[in-house]
Amino acid sequence: MHTSELTPAVLKELRRPRPYPAVSLLMPTHRARPERDQDFIRLRNLLSEARKRLREDPQVERDARLELEGKLSEETFRDFEDIVYAGDGLLLLVSPGEELRTWQLTTPVEVPTRIVFSDTYLTRSLVSARLHARPYYVLVLDQEMCRLWIGEGERLTEVEDHGFPAPPQIPDPEDAVPGPLYGRSPSAIRDERLRQYMSDVDERLSRALDAQPLPLFVVGGVEVLSRFDATSRHASRPAGRVELAGQDTDSGPKLSERLVPAREKWAGELVRQDMAALDDARSAKRFAGGLPEVWTMVAERRVSLLLVEENFAAVGHIDEAGGLHLREVPEETEPPLDVEVGLAAETDIVDTLIETALDGDAQVRFVPDGTLAEDGGVAAVVRY
Repeated sequence: MHTSELTPAVLKELRRPRPYPAVSLLMPTHRARPERDQDFIRLRNLLSEARKRLREDPQVERDARLELEGKLSEETFRDFEDIVYAGDGLLLLVSPGEELRTWQLTTPVEVPTRIVFSDTYLTRSLVSARLHARPYYVLVLDQEMCRLWIGEGERLTEVEDHGFPAPPQIPDPEDAVPGPLYGRSPSAIRDERLRQYMSDVDERLSRALDAQPLPLFVVGGVEVLSRFDATSRHASRPAGRVELAGQDTDSGPKLSERLVPAREKWAGELVRQDMAALDDARSAKRFAGGLPEVWTMVAERRVSLLLVEENFAAVGHIDEAGGLHLREVPEETEPPLDVEVGLAAETDIVDTLIETALDGDAQVRFVPDGTLAEDGGVAAVVRY
């Protein structure tokens, strides 16, 4: 599965408690050689280390150990060739009585290598990758075929659900026979059929947006865009519009390339809006800046908007009273394998901050590095 498929319902299911050990394996992957040639070796070593930890952990019962060792075997590894090459990270999740789940992460942030045994799955990197990717929909409108794509970063995957792809109704035979005014006077029948077609596409789009209320980009020719605007309940929703006809046959990479200017404009506008919201919060005394202050507000569920610089990082732990304790982390050229058995004493505080904010119904967004330099890399708008 891809990070674009992480809906609130899926995340809720992944985060529910499970019998020990719920095993999470996380590793970086690479899309290009020569780095990607080493990914299979890293995955094999990760699986081997996980099986070793299962054998050494006295909390793991024999039946559970045998089951999980089988699911994390070399036989399973042989099925992962396409998965490893697909993104920037790989997350494997498995627990007793459940099938092995694989998640391909698309993220600009370096993915660590981790093995975690706990009573819940490790979902922080998955949530972080989704937030970095800023998932969105792309609706391609055309009189021949309308398609819906879901995007994460530059990656586009066609949606084959909610009635998409959406073919048009059967054309009226009269429209295929050129009459005396052919090309000069549009057919009223054809115009009505196009209106009905766009109305039908809009119904399908509504189902997709109900399932995942993502930002929407609309691509199409001038005529079909005009008809969609006049028909759709979502005409005011698009994050961007691209006036190009005939894109219903574009591949994902080609369509993604055409969307770059619109996506960059949208991302820049989001940053401007977020910074304006911070300025308003300062004036209204509803602003928090710096990790300690922001953590307090997040823990009290007072944050409505959390902004974090893309590569901001902090390590520490949260005590039983909810207090934040940070520590300095020396720079390392090669991050070591991070193995957590049971409850981890230390963790990625930024990931914890983000998940806690989401639990408190806050909006969370990443902003470019340096945007929050005066606020220590993290800032928030609080509700009161």
